[in-house]
Amino acid sequence: MKRRNLIMIATMVISVLSIGTTAFTAYNHQGDTDSANFRAVYPDKVGTKLDSCTLCHSGGSYGTPPKVTTLGSCQWCHYITNYGADSSEATLAKTLNLYGSDYKNNGRNAAAVVAIEIVDSDGDGFSNKAEISAIRYPGDPLDDPTKVPAPSIVLSLEELQLMPRHTQFLLMNTSKDQSGDFYTEYNGVALENLIKALMIDKADRVTVYSPDGFFKQHPFLNDPSSPLYYVFGIYPPSTFYYNDYADMAKYPVDIENDPNYLKAGWCNYSSPSVEGRENGDAIFNPAGLKMMLAFERDSEYLTPGVLNLSNKLDGEGPFRVVPPQKKPGPPDQRSTSGNQNVIWPYVKTADHNAGESARTVTMIKVEPLPDGTTDINTMEAGWPYVDEKKIIIYGSINPYPVDNLNESLDSLIDSINSLKPMAFRNKSYQKTLVNKIEAIKKQVAAGAYSGALSKLKEDILKKTDGYLSGAVDANDWISDIDVQMDLASQIQNIWILLVILGG
Repeated sequence: MKRRNLIMIATMVISVLSIGTTAFTAYNHQGDTDSANFRAVYPDKVGTKLDSCTLCHSGGSYGTPPKVTTLGSCQWCHYITNYGADSSEATLAKTLNLYGSDYKNNGRNAAAVVAIEIVDSDGDGFSNKAEISAIRYPGDPLDDPTKVPAPSIVLSLEELQLMPRHTQFLLMNTSKDQSGDFYTEYNGVALENLIKALMIDKADRVTVYSPDGFFKQHPFLNDPSSPLYYVFGIYPPSTFYYNDYADMAKYPVDIENDPNYLKAGWCNYSSPSVEGRENGDAIFNPAGLKMMLAFERDSEYLTPGVLNLSNKLDGEGPFRVVPPQKKPGPPDQRSTSGNQNVIWPYVKTADHNAGESARTVTMIKVEPLPDGTTDINTMEAGWPYVDEKKIIIYGSINPYPVDNLNESLDSLIDSINSLKPMAFRNKSYQKTLVNKIEAIKKQVAAGAYSGALSKLKEDILKKTDGYLSGAVDANDWISDIDVQMDLASQIQNIWILLVILGG
């Protein structure tokens, strides 16, 4: 088995305390004074997980059980302040953890960082200095020097390409981006299958990170009352919308002569995947529209992300987490356009999924972290992984994926045995299919992962994949498409684990 080492991670290099900030931007907050104060006292902690908002800010939850939405520190700050609409000191103080409050109350300067070194802000029995020295959060009582880094695994682009593909045409709806809304086709891996293959029972959400500090949290299950995009399950089918006036090819942006976009289109229909589609056509996928970890767009690898001269992220690859719209709708006009008298004017509450689609993702944290563990800690986390086209998955995962594989194989056998004989084209196929999976189990026990993967793809899969074409085909042993779809996720999880193990 490979890459079961505990790899360290670098989280966000963005401002530590935003009090006094009057605006919020996507990747870096204004006013980096507080971060500079911390770095001046602890220069050896630059680039570690402490060099981030989470040092002084806490996450939080809203709603009432059983519908409770939990947010990470950055999203919680956005929620409490309504994305900067209320940036008063009293409101921002609500986002601080115990260490952040002590820092603020002691003067909010470098001297304050030194003054509270002997204090145990979070009351976990360790001084702030001891926790910072161990790269543990001094404002989080659940994180202390006794914790060990969470289990992790690194996957390469090459490995992800060997996993079951998920291809998806969809609208990426922006709010005000000059490049406009756009229709495109992404190709990659359904994130649900990847996470289910590795996760342990306590897991209930993921947080995805970009190396510039941007991150988004996604619960596993859909909560219709929450704006968060979900990992598990199918997104609603959508519709393709076309209108001449919205088409940027017919009405291109001319900022110099039309700074208010009065005459400009706002949707890019140039993707080859748009060809042949007409207004009103259905957008669907036989396997369902899903959140995906994409690595191709319109059959081209995603352009690797880089920081431009404005310290903003350009590009979207090598990996992007792409959610379809939870509330499908048309490409609406830019929020910045002075011309809203159009067929699809800007609607603030519309589903602008492009802004929630994290680009250049290099880390996926499966939460909550297991008992006794803490965030892994890699210096300046993601940029080396951008160059190497790799991604880290860590947290509530099984560091020994062969255990998950055997459980998945047993589960698939149980599922097949539980089916009624009428689900099969021939009743003898039920027992024969189970025998084939038992043969794969023997190959796994012998460490013959490549042979096991070949048998799964060339034998098992071809007898259960008619649903992809919308009808049972001549090779299918299972005659019920719904049953095929139910088994597909289990088969794909096994496929993913065999790839990870070296298949």
